Amino acid sequence: MSMIGVSVASSKSLQLEAYNRAVVKLNLLLIDDKTHEEVVRSKLFEVMDERNQLGKYSTSDLYVMQKSIEKTVDDFLAGLNEQTITA
Repeated sequence: MSMIGVSVASSKSLQLEAYNRAVVKLNLLLIDDKTHEEVVRSKLFEVMDERNQLGKYSTSDLYVMQKSIEKTVDDFLAGLNEQTITA
């Protein structure tokens, strides 16, 4: 494999890690708190579906998606926190 091929593979691997971190966050929430189980499980499957489609995208697209998924999951979890506090 050429150095360019190694660089692209490494970069794609880094973007995949963002999705794996998001999946872990959601799984840990499901283990610790069953309050919003259906909504969290739905978001988990959505993130996993996106992660499974990553092979179709360029490295630059993946970088943008990595930043987006981290913010999306953090915003989702913050929203659940607000619902729990106000409920």
